[in-house]
Amino acid sequence: MNRVIAILDTREGIGQNVISLSVGLTTAIQTGDECALINLNFDSYQTFPIFLGVKPEKSIQDLFNVIDKLDSKMAKGFFTKYRNNFYFLDLPSTSILHPRIDKISLLVSFLREIFKFSFVMVERKITERTMALLDGSDFLLIITSPHLLSINDARKVIEDLKKQHYPLDFCSLVINMADIKGGIPVKTIKETLGVNVVSEIPFDPLVITSINEGILPIEKYPHSSFSRAIKKLGNFLIEEDQKEEKESIFKWASIKLEQRVKERKEEQAEEKKEEVTELSPEEAKIALKKKIHQRLLEEFDLKEWNIHTQDESQKQALYKRVRGIIENLIAEEASLPLNRDERSEVVTELVDEVLGLGPLEKFLRDETISEIMVNGPQKIYIEKAGKIYLTDARFTSTEQLMTVIDRILSPIGRRVDESSPLVDARLPDGSRVNVIIPPLSLIGPVITIRKFVAKRLDMDDLVRLGSLTREMVEFLRVCVILRKNILVSGGTGSGKTTLLNMLSSFIPEDERIVTIEDSAELRLRQEHVISLESKPPNIEGKGAIPIRRLVINALRMRPDRIVVGECRGGEALDMLQAMNTGHDGSLTTIHANSPKDAISRLTTMVLMAGTELPERAIREQIASAINIIVQTARLKDGSRKVVKISEVIPLEAGEMKIQDLFYFEQLGYDENKKVVGRFRKCGVLPTFFDEIKIMGLELSEDIFKDEVKV
Repeated sequence: MNRVIAILDTREGIGQNVISLSVGLTTAIQTGDECALINLNFDSYQTFPIFLGVKPEKSIQDLFNVIDKLDSKMAKGFFTKYRNNFYFLDLPSTSILHPRIDKISLLVSFLREIFKFSFVMVERKITERTMALLDGSDFLLIITSPHLLSINDARKVIEDLKKQHYPLDFCSLVINMADIKGGIPVKTIKETLGVNVVSEIPFDPLVITSINEGILPIEKYPHSSFSRAIKKLGNFLIEEDQKEEKESIFKWASIKLEQRVKERKEEQAEEKKEEVTELSPEEAKIALKKKIHQRLLEEFDLKEWNIHTQDESQKQALYKRVRGIIENLIAEEASLPLNRDERSEVVTELVDEVLGLGPLEKFLRDETISEIMVNGPQKIYIEKAGKIYLTDARFTSTEQLMTVIDRILSPIGRRVDESSPLVDARLPDGSRVNVIIPPLSLIGPVITIRKFVAKRLDMDDLVRLGSLTREMVEFLRVCVILRKNILVSGGTGSGKTTLLNMLSSFIPEDERIVTIEDSAELRLRQEHVISLESKPPNIEGKGAIPIRRLVINALRMRPDRIVVGECRGGEALDMLQAMNTGHDGSLTTIHANSPKDAISRLTTMVLMAGTELPERAIREQIASAINIIVQTARLKDGSRKVVKISEVIPLEAGEMKIQDLFYFEQLGYDENKKVVGRFRKCGVLPTFFDEIKIMGLELSEDIFKDEVKV
């Protein structure tokens, strides 16, 4: 009976190539029969020609490309003959090979028909591809060495085999360099791993000499201790094959092999039956993605493909490499009814899933989309031009969605789990991300991404878009230069952060600016900017650094300006105190629907700081600290506008007056349901208008006159 023997090494560099070539050649010489060695260890390329001095005309890839159209005699023509009836077939030298499972099974059946002994080098990672080869083999030789790391690696391989229900009766150990000084005794290795040792190959310096000359040790030094051990191993395999079936190490092989081949044929028949079922293009695409994704998980360590740890050139190289791998895998799946464009789309989607954020990537690339909302794995909404739309994109499972969340959080050192089920984060491009998962979310993990605009809008863009007028821009510019404390107020998505970025651009270049945010979004153009970001608690619930503490610390950093991304808690008190103690010209935002509501919210937030100040004293602080309130709003048609610019005027007894300078008057809607309105001026001068002249700034009184501006 012809035999197929798999050979696996537990660690790179412990002799798989040399031992496999040597035992294959020795067995061919000793039996006088045709024997072969095939390289299916995808970490080892084109080593056979180095030692054998024969350049092969064909590779395994050539065989796999047409194997389903051949018989065993035709398949033999792809092997290269060395001498003494020894044949070999190596991997290609350049392209990456990813054969289908059914092609591996067919190769094994051909080997059994062609050669007396076929030795197949397999990869040490136990994948479905490896198991297909082992299922068709009679025996597995595991090469290890008497070093602790190698033994640990061997233990892992054996545990993986057990998980796949592979019988350890089919396995034996080959200990290379078994007698090396300080090595773990063979007896201990056998007891530790629970697998029989069939060969102990001694350490032989002549092996190194022979390898460096590119010659097999058994040919250059046929009487060396290494060569004697190899011949002994070959003799052992030949004798075991010649024994009665019930006494041989192959004693279970015939029964188990028939059983495994039968199971494999049934599986293949079932797969073909499934393929015959007519699929819609969408179903075919989903089926192909699942199949390729599964193969990627089995054949590659996807953790190594961490795009966040690489520079731009490395990212591009990784994208190119991964895309090439996926294209090769898809090319092998010829049975699914997809045209070229559909396959190209699948490649892009798979690259996004492997390296990026899966179905979210195409929305992140689309500059017309301002917000992405994921409501569990099955629903993804987007915001375009202020309107929300449900997309047909979705995640395949909750696990895939959680993987994407982990990819977002890991690079910035944040986490989300049941003990900490909500988190704020940001993407590498600056986009703001909020994540909330069960048990707080009842529909599964929820992601909200406020996209960062790659092309930063300036005030001219806002004027062109109708968000405010040129006169309003000029007034706000003067307020920033005069170091007036400005509060930007508005609802969610009304453009507060965008406007804060604009206002910050007016700060002179020679000033030191400290920005403080929960997740860094501000992108200031000035050179001297220090960006601070709050820190959530660690897994033990400790180590949190809130916004308030950063505001207090910023006062010790000699800032000319403090810009707080958003006041939402006790930090409001420290912000007001900073504004009142020499840090004028500060900027911040707040969630409120009107300037009056903004004052009320500030009062409430100061009380949240735990202060026992009376409300009157708090309002006095607010009145003396805040000079200008800019109110933003997102209107019904999705447009964002500055609907009010107001001045805060302190009065006596803790009272204050909010005086409107500009406002937006809505008149109705046009035929396209777009808001129709006009910007109005209230006809009053700001109380600090004289200060503008004293500072030598130019601002005409005419911009405050009550004239209609459409």
